[in-house]
Amino acid sequence: MNSISKGQFCALLLISDMFTLFSLRGAVSLGNVSGISAGIALQFLVMLVFVCKGGELKRWAKAFYLVYSVFCGGVVFAEFLRTCDIISISHEEGNGLWGRLITAVLTAVVCLYCARAGLRAAARGAVIVGAAGALFIAADLLSALAGGETANITVPHSRGAFFEVIRGFAASGSLGSFAVFSYMVKDRASSAAWYFGTRAVLSAAVLFTALAETGRISGITEYPVITAVQLSQPFEAQRIDSVFLLLFSVAAVFSAALQVITGAHLMSGLFPQTGRFGYTSVLLMMLAAAFIFYGNDLAVVRACAAAAALLFAPVGAKISAVSDSG
Repeated sequence: MNSISKGQFCALLLISDMFTLFSLRGAVSLGNVSGISAGIALQFLVMLVFVCKGGELKRWAKAFYLVYSVFCGGVVFAEFLRTCDIISISHEEGNGLWGRLITAVLTAVVCLYCARAGLRAAARGAVIVGAAGALFIAADLLSALAGGETANITVPHSRGAFFEVIRGFAASGSLGSFAVFSYMVKDRASSAAWYFGTRAVLSAAVLFTALAETGRISGITEYPVITAVQLSQPFEAQRIDSVFLLLFSVAAVFSAALQVITGAHLMSGLFPQTGRFGYTSVLLMMLAAAFIFYGNDLAVVRACAAAAALLFAPVGAKISAVSDSG
């Protein structure tokens, strides 16, 4: 794989993080905004140490990030299937089992197609999707601030600061991919600052939108961000639900494809004999994990996994005399 630009790399990572935020569960508050911001700041400091060390990951670290990519991919598929009813992705009547299976298979096929195109192709496409997502978030935020109740933003939170930081860590979906592919970007330290800084701004925008629209009812809605989008109407003649449906689905595909690309890249290094079958193998493991995770609240597990991914990056990096190498 050749090097990719800083903007392309960050756009691909941010799409995955935005999908995770869109799927956020539980009440939102200013404490939640502070917790996620603190978590992002901590992640930036640790990853800055990692990128300054230079070099690639050690073999044991690659093995860990392979497992982590399968875990994250499974979470993406599980959350996407879980939100099908909420965002009106129609499927079969009844219990919807066959409909969800069909949705999973179709999503997996598109994901595999994107993954096989390679990281550079996915990164180029991510720039377009990221720009559309940024415009959507900006329009929805302005609509929420103009039409929502200001008192909603100051709604008190009942959880402690530590819980909110943990919740912020659980909203991290791209730490593994950052650690694995950051060597492909020339200015690694600048890329880290740009990525984590932009992620903090976008996260705050999404959460403020959810606060302004849902406020005190966020605690009784399963997905407050999705509910906020459903309540928002920035244009008089057109609701924004259909735009969000398209954006959410595309973000899910890009998020899953990123994890497949990461896992296949690591598998080819650890097990060269897998060849092109690495993509399919990783995807099948993710789908199996998704059906295990489906219906379970994995917030604590995801937070612990993200913390491990964060700590293993500087510890598992090979020290190189030349950093920022493409």
